[in-house]
Amino acid sequence: MDFSRISDRLNALLELGVPGCAISVRQNHKELYRYVCGTTDREGTKPMTGREAFYLFSCTKPITVAAAMQLVERGLLELDRPVADYLPEFSDMMVMQDGVLVPADKPILVRHLFTMSAGLDYDVHAEPIRQALKEFGVSITTRQFAAAVAKKPLCFHPGDRFKYSLCHTVLGAVIEVASGMTFGEWLQKEIFAPLGMTETGFSFYHPTRAPLAEQYGCVEETGEVEFLGLEHPYRYGDAFEAGGSGLISTLDDYALFADAMACGGVGATGARILKSETIDMIRTEQLTKLVKDPAFSCATGPGYGYGLGVRTLIDKSQGQRSPLGEFGWDGANGAFLIVDPDNHLSFAFVQHMRNWPRLMGEFYAPIRDDVYDILGL
Repeated sequence: MDFSRISDRLNALLELGVPGCAISVRQNHKELYRYVCGTTDREGTKPMTGREAFYLFSCTKPITVAAAMQLVERGLLELDRPVADYLPEFSDMMVMQDGVLVPADKPILVRHLFTMSAGLDYDVHAEPIRQALKEFGVSITTRQFAAAVAKKPLCFHPGDRFKYSLCHTVLGAVIEVASGMTFGEWLQKEIFAPLGMTETGFSFYHPTRAPLAEQYGCVEETGEVEFLGLEHPYRYGDAFEAGGSGLISTLDDYALFADAMACGGVGATGARILKSETIDMIRTEQLTKLVKDPAFSCATGPGYGYGLGVRTLIDKSQGQRSPLGEFGWDGANGAFLIVDPDNHLSFAFVQHMRNWPRLMGEFYAPIRDDVYDILGL
């Protein structure tokens, strides 16, 4: 199989300012294609090896979803149960409606956290969060952060709309209560260790993996590239394990997770992390039945709706090559995930260029369609 056209696309990213990137395409636990190009620095002095660690940013979310659905499978978490049953601070929520605070007309359900329809936003500078950070500093925990989120009025009544938000970070706190472990402990025990993901976690410091690739950012107004170092706008310390944005991983580790999700919940090690029926639930579109305004768009282009925390393909009328129900997500640094359970096929892509929407929106869908064309699917 000739994957050279995809290699050419990745090389073109370098010409557009991305220092380095890497991709792994796997099917039935076998790596069909792997390509690593560029450097970890803009100066071009440190060639990328493929072992580098990357901030996943929002590509953390599919792992959080998988962890929460493990608890659903075991009867420890219920999708249609109020979040306040797990996190009492989310009782009696208020909604800011036309400049006036009114009581929420229904409780936030766990399902609303999965589907970004709880009424939360992504404002980490809101006063309750600022106060919590002032009080706890770098020792702030996932539960303490979630409690601060609960003090802010909702943007709308639960279930009424989709709004990209801190829902999955709050879901991480729910996982802690339902599991009786810290979020990171649950991930390590139930996902990372079973799949052989030895280089993934929330901490900068890891005994075996290569160092983090330093980040660069695109200034959207000018297109200029700026050096960001290891700065992370949603990270406050090792005790805060953000389910929406906090994981650090490598190409190979993230590809192991993608492969397991594509192969009915069974990893290359033979370990099962989820039932195939549960993965089908995750990739079932939720918003048209759940919210009044189901408008949704994503960086992979048209045709997608939103399932339980992932984009999911629901319309192929514009020639999309992947099958209905192909799902995944992307992250602010450019990390990208495609999972296709029908063909047991997955893609994992990593890079370290932040705020690149105009480029990545033109990149993900062609890569997707190229792979299907090359494989004859």
